[in-house]
Amino acid sequence: MTQQQFYTIVGYLANPVRNMNIEVEMPNTRQASFINQYATMTNNFPLPLNSNTAPYYVWAPGTDKYGLEIRAYFLSNQNIPLILISALEPRGFQNRPGYNAWNRRISRIKNLFPLLETGFVLGNNQNVNRIRGLVPPQFLNDFNTGFNL
Repeated sequence: MTQQQFYTIVGYLANPVRNMNIEVEMPNTRQASFINQYATMTNNFPLPLNSNTAPYYVWAPGTDKYGLEIRAYFLSNQNIPLILISALEPRGFQNRPGYNAWNRRISRIKNLFPLLETGFVLGNNQNVNRIRGLVPPQFLNDFNTGFNL
């Protein structure tokens, strides 16, 4: 993926009509390292205070949970950037019970951590001005292209 394609995706997902929601869950043994990672990626944006419910869920000690899971849910339209299709969950359209507000999901760390570095945060309160402000000037046209899709 080129930087131009990446910032087109950032613009597409930053548009409030996408209703972008990012959630994370992890075993308690992974929490400390995630707190540090999240602070670094988001320039110390605060984590949600409650860690026993979405969008920030830490499993109780002893729970059989392998590692960190991060997911982004959003609404797509017919103009979804083709490069974004490769980042989607293999089954394509999202139909997780209780998640009827969204029709797409991304669940790979390699695709989601870069979004946190560009201004996205846990939850569904994405601040387009914060995100746009972190886009390097040479990629603002790409961001705007994605935003307007």
